[in-house]
Amino acid sequence: MNNTLYIDRFIFWAETDTEKIPDVSFIPPMLRRRMSIVEKIAVSLASKVAPESADYRVVFASRFGEWNQTIKLIRQFYEDKEMSPAGFSNSVHNASVGHLSLLTSNKNSYNSISAGERTIENALLDSLLNEKPVLFIYAEERNPEEYDKAIKEPVISHGCAIYIDKNGSNKYELTSNNENLPPLSFENLQKSLQNGSDIETSNWKLLKK
Repeated sequence: MNNTLYIDRFIFWAETDTEKIPDVSFIPPMLRRRMSIVEKIAVSLASKVAPESADYRVVFASRFGEWNQTIKLIRQFYEDKEMSPAGFSNSVHNASVGHLSLLTSNKNSYNSISAGERTIENALLDSLLNEKPVLFIYAEERNPEEYDKAIKEPVISHGCAIYIDKNGSNKYELTSNNENLPPLSFENLQKSLQNGSDIETSNWKLLKK
């Protein structure tokens, strides 16, 4: 396997007081109205870095996925003894990448990954090990209030998109790492890419060349 790859295009986003979701005005209104916040984040950020040609694989990552939509479905079932089919289709973990595939007519395969605290590093590794160009997408929405006491710290809406290719100017080399490091965080990934520095996890490194 060729461990050399290039990362020339990436975008990071997090909600602010004035911007709760990134721009989604390009999405057809009928589809936009049905999309969740996670889906809107994922598709919007992907559109900023993906090439016009849809000849790439997609790896989507989200630790918590569609938890607001899932809670809504549970309440609906408890109160009405039924679930909305449209609501259910938006609650599955691969809903975001499914919408993206439809919008871009991308017929290549994709993965949807959730791996607890190691979601970002495991999904990113899956992206790095591909032979084809890969669009890596990570998205989270603000946590429901029901989870306030169950999580270590509040989650706000945030995400990123990274296009990984075999050509470009920003060259990296993938190698193993035996150091006992904490899971790769969103903030550390953002800092490393923006500063053009190495990316390290407990199992692998991405060395800037």
